[in-house]
Amino acid sequence: MEFEIKIIEFLQGGRTPFFDASFQVISLVGSYIGAVALVIFFLFTKKRYAFFFLLTYGFAYLVQSIMKSTIMRERPFNVTDTIANIGDTVTSFSMPSGHVVCATMIAIFLGAFLFSEYKKKGMRVMIVLALALYVGLVMLSRMYLGKHFLTDVLAGAGVSLVIGALGVVLMLFYKKADTNSACH
Repeated sequence: MEFEIKIIEFLQGGRTPFFDASFQVISLVGSYIGAVALVIFFLFTKKRYAFFFLLTYGFAYLVQSIMKSTIMRERPFNVTDTIANIGDTVTSFSMPSGHVVCATMIAIFLGAFLFSEYKKKGMRVMIVLALALYVGLVMLSRMYLGKHFLTDVLAGAGVSLVIGALGVVLMLFYKKADTNSACH
């Protein structure tokens, strides 16, 4: 844990009002605000994506909530006085990061949608890089703000990668089964 404290102390060592505000906005985009925006987008483009995103994210949220209440890891700002709590006050436990679960789920489903729209390799590489940058910035923001340790954000991404991948596979299987039944 000492190494993880040092990471956050390093990040907060460069604190400025600009970074404080920027990372709070990034964190907000990786929360339910980003999820609601994505669902609205999917409702206008591909309703099936909205349904499966909500189903999958709901399950991931349940898993991360159970993990938080089971692991009961304190937030970094509660562990040491050398870490500031920047922004909103949070009272729940730290492991895993719910914001990173949400941001990773957004990236997985938005990536699946964009991959269905864009077939060129170059464009797909750009999509992966942009979505990885988005998730990485949310992870960084949660540490900079003093809300999570490195292992918290990695655990959040891991939870979402596993559950999100299963959700996308289920959605694609459902589409294939639906397509096959329409042909008969």
